[in-house]
Amino acid sequence: MSVFLSAGIDIGARNTSAVILEGDRVLSYCVLTSGEDGATASHRALAEALQQTGRTENEVRHIVATGCGRNSAAFAGRFSAEVVCQAKGASHLFPSARTVINLGAESNRAIRLADDGRVTAFAKNDKCAAGSGLFLETMAAVLDVPLERMGELSLAADGYEEVSSICAVFAESEVISHIHRGVPKERILAGLHKAVADRVLEMTGPVGIKADVVVTGGVAKNAAIIRELENKIGFAVFVPPEPRITGALGAALIASEIAG
Repeated sequence: MSVFLSAGIDIGARNTSAVILEGDRVLSYCVLTSGEDGATASHRALAEALQQTGRTENEVRHIVATGCGRNSAAFAGRFSAEVVCQAKGASHLFPSARTVINLGAESNRAIRLADDGRVTAFAKNDKCAAGSGLFLETMAAVLDVPLERMGELSLAADGYEEVSSICAVFAESEVISHIHRGVPKERILAGLHKAVADRVLEMTGPVGIKADVVVTGGVAKNAAIIRELENKIGFAVFVPPEPRITGALGAALIASEIAG
């Protein structure tokens, strides 16, 4: 007899992800690039994740939605805050986690966890684009490099060109100036990654950083960002195998607890 299924959906500014659990075991997941309204994207992500399992939506006992677009998933049984779901997903994957740094498309979060995984404090930066995934996407377009290669090219640089501005608009001007002066793209990228890491760590100030640190969100797939963060905090951080689904995983775990 099959154990009941539960599902979590994270509707973000850039991606919509869904995770299907059987008990507390991940059966499948799906990540879609948001190109449609939240209701349509969430239905499609859930359907594609379920298709991988061979099971139907009728077998899903409970669904929890999170993310900035969570209210658009009207079919969900409950909505949960992004901070709570990121913390729960990260703690499930890494029980030793005491700090979670979530690097999203439009905003970043620093979350402090107690020994039992509860959220004790958090800080968020969504007032400035600098340091976000969309900022990196914009810089990739300015430099005419594929977004997914930014980290690789940055790590290959023989040094870096400083990008000092804390404003995304001014940073773009600095990058264009470097290009016009003939600075190699790799060095500009290295400078950008250092600047982004600085912005992220500034955001964590009110929360502080305590090991172990888990970095989640799409930006966590950028190896250069991870290296810069590690260099600046002085120790290694953990990155989930698929850092874009941590919030959906946390939502699915909450759904599993409710259904159980």
